Amino acid sequence: MTSETLDQLFEYHQAKGASATILTAQADDPNGYGRILRDHVGIVDKIVEQKDATPEEARVKEINTGTYCFDNELLFETLEKLTTDNAQGEYYLTDIIEILKENEQIVAAYQTDDFEESIGVNDRMALAQANEIMRKRINQQHMRNGVSFIDPKTTYIDEGVKIGAETLIEPGVALKGKTTIGENCAITQNSQITDSVIEDQVTVKSSTIEKSVVHSQADVGPYAHLRPQAEVNQKVHIGNFVEIKNAVIGEKTKVGHLTYVGDATLGKEINVGCGTVFVNYDGKNKHHTTVGDYSFIGSGVNLVGPVNIASNSCLAAGSTITDDVYENDMAIARARQVNKEGYAKRLPFLQ
Repeated sequence: MTSETLDQLFEYHQAKGASATILTAQADDPNGYGRILRDHVGIVDKIVEQKDATPEEARVKEINTGTYCFDNELLFETLEKLTTDNAQGEYYLTDIIEILKENEQIVAAYQTDDFEESIGVNDRMALAQANEIMRKRINQQHMRNGVSFIDPKTTYIDEGVKIGAETLIEPGVALKGKTTIGENCAITQNSQITDSVIEDQVTVKSSTIEKSVVHSQADVGPYAHLRPQAEVNQKVHIGNFVEIKNAVIGEKTKVGHLTYVGDATLGKEINVGCGTVFVNYDGKNKHHTTVGDYSFIGSGVNLVGPVNIASNSCLAAGSTITDDVYENDMAIARARQVNKEGYAKRLPFLQ
């Protein structure tokens, strides 16, 4: 139900000077709803529940939405007069209407034009229907504001999420919690973003982002995972199968693929090679690693925190770094290769 309808109901209630006002709607299929019965001049007489309705009453299509405005004092007085003398042996709040009428109180009915606002949720099918209605309303409002949807029916956006104009949302996307998406972004299929800020001109490709910030002109994914407290700065590239957690990635740094960056601060314009792991956990405590600007990290490097890598340094591929590396230095931390001539012929797979 919209706030506009509630405002209109309250205004109508006051204008009529009513003791009770019922919000009603016209239903093509009123099955399951209480029926609004009116007298010969159209004034509300009472509400009859489905199981208590006669065949003639059951044909009435004006239904009770279950939303009311009451005079509080009269409501509490009337509640004491309710009985369980009905088909279900229950106390019906709807019986209050008939009791008020018998006491010559004014009862009004305000009919909404949108039956969807009256839908009750009594089972999982009805819950799914209500969710579909809310999803449609939310997505339509974003489209009015200039956001493009490939398939709104398969896009799930929480109430309160903000999306800038000219942003594209593809099928299967879920935007949850207090998420903000900037202008001219592209959020591709099956991305999930929760409680995060995505600035302008960002591309998120089929990735998961939680409680993180992605600054303008960065791109994330496909299949990346930004866990809480990740901050991705301007023009950063986060590639496929990269996980970032509690880490800051500086401007124009590239973390291309198959990498874990946790508890770390990376400067700007760093290259992080494939298969790099920031080793941050010793089994009890987390340790922080810092990498300075313009550094190069080769493929398959392990950085065992806490460790500091100065600017303009180079870590050779396959190294396990346990000590600090100073500016302009190259660190090589791997065993020297030894070739044993002819030895392969002695191995089982060649026998």
